[in-house]
Amino acid sequence: MKCVVCFASFSGPGPCPSCLYDPSGADAKDPKAVLRAREEFRARTLQYAPEARVRFFDKLKPWLGLILGGVLFLLWLRACSSVRWF
Repeated sequence: MKCVVCFASFSGPGPCPSCLYDPSGADAKDPKAVLRAREEFRARTLQYAPEARVRFFDKLKPWLGLILGGVLFLLWLRACSSVRWF
């Protein structure tokens, strides 16, 4: 069975183990109740996970590390090579 609130798949009767929405409830087919349950689920899950939002600088950090590593490698090659350039 697929939950109409969080779209998680689960087996068996009863409430969804992820969002605790009961699809066999009295107002389970009411669109307003489903939308209200979705909003409550989103608010409950996102308020405890502020790290879920990734900033631009966090995406840039690995690339900066690769560039710095490449520059250090080239400096090491230049300093430790046996060929004199000048």
